Amino acid sequence: MRDRRPTLSELEALRATLAEGSTAAAARRLGRSQSAISRALASLEDRLGRRLFEAAGRGLRPTAEATVIDRDLDTVFATLDRLTSRGAAAGERRLAVAAPPTFAVTLVPALFAAYRRRHGAVRLELDVVGSAAVAAAVACGAADLGLTDSVMLGADTRVEPFHRSEMVLVAPAGHALAARSEISAEDLAGQAFVALAREHSMRRRVDAALAGIDRQVVAEVATALAAVELVRARVGVTLLNPYPVLTGRWGEGLIQRRFTPTLAYQAVCVLPVGPASPEATRFLRFLQRRAADGAGS
Repeated sequence: MRDRRPTLSELEALRATLAEGSTAAAARRLGRSQSAISRALASLEDRLGRRLFEAAGRGLRPTAEATVIDRDLDTVFATLDRLTSRGAAAGERRLAVAAPPTFAVTLVPALFAAYRRRHGAVRLELDVVGSAAVAAAVACGAADLGLTDSVMLGADTRVEPFHRSEMVLVAPAGHALAARSEISAEDLAGQAFVALAREHSMRRRVDAALAGIDRQVVAEVATALAAVELVRARVGVTLLNPYPVLTGRWGEGLIQRRFTPTLAYQAVCVLPVGPASPEATRFLRFLQRRAADGAGS
């Protein structure tokens, strides 16, 4: 019985043909003959039982199936590229991190700079992904660790908490709600409100907390960073997890007020179930110490 798993050579032929637009150009790119590329593509179609290209005049047109497979291979080839580069520079220390935009922009740069000052030269490979993709990146080896406050765990990942926070109201300085020390759902009735997009991990919790409240949604945004900037521009107010989006200079010009009922969040480091890399373990311990000392808040 023939092995149904594609070979690396076949997948490389697919990627090159899609990128270059023809088997001839793919052959030049990979340093193979055109017939070898054609054979690899035919073999791949046979293994998968699917058409990957259709004739289009004198050229080839990729099917939707080929495009989907190519997109799924991004992580695989990124991992191979990283392994190759590590082999070429075995003495170089590297740390691959996957994080959603909020963590990637507001937390990782300062944190990594402090880590390098403490632990010496190490190269950062930062992959900015959606929260739902953080655990997957760690599980498949594309990242050594992930940072997030919303994670869908699988059998191949585990989490190490490092910071706890609670949802707050965020409003521009001088806003009428700044006079209150604590905000309830009823206080937001009639207020211009900046909402997170429905697919965002926080949206469901906010909607549940504000059920029955007639707020005026003036904007819906995909990231907490965008919500904060709209509040800073005095478009409206919002509810969100303040960590790490309001740490340091990111909170300037804004007021934060405790929201009731309390909605708690836990920032975590996502690691593989098996042994983490020495660099990932060292980075986690550094992160946990900083959070305990308040330096990460």
